[in-house]
Amino acid sequence: MTRDRAYYLDTYIAGRLYGDADLAWPHLEVGQQVILVREADNENDSAAIAVFTEAAGQHLKLGYIPFRKNQPLALMLDMGWGEAFGATISRLDPSATYDRQIGITIRILRNHRYENP
Repeated sequence: MTRDRAYYLDTYIAGRLYGDADLAWPHLEVGQQVILVREADNENDSAAIAVFTEAAGQHLKLGYIPFRKNQPLALMLDMGWGEAFGATISRLDPSATYDRQIGITIRILRNHRYENP
């Protein structure tokens, strides 16, 4: 059985106050793809990874991968492996604390160009 992706990390989106999560909230759905963007020049976290979505015809920042979980992934993104990862919204819980309302799952994607016959 061929697998197109492998599990890497489940986490929540932190730092929602620094983005547009409230504006994006009505447009979010479980399973929706999100975009990971490295912010190496972030003043508060040198390993910062912002999470964006496309909603209402705009790129909206939802927040960040939490500080305690972002360092290994930041290193891989810095090494140019960004296309090896895909992320989707895995949970939306309006009753959770503000920084834990949006969950995401990050997976390692298979590069089909290098598959063996």
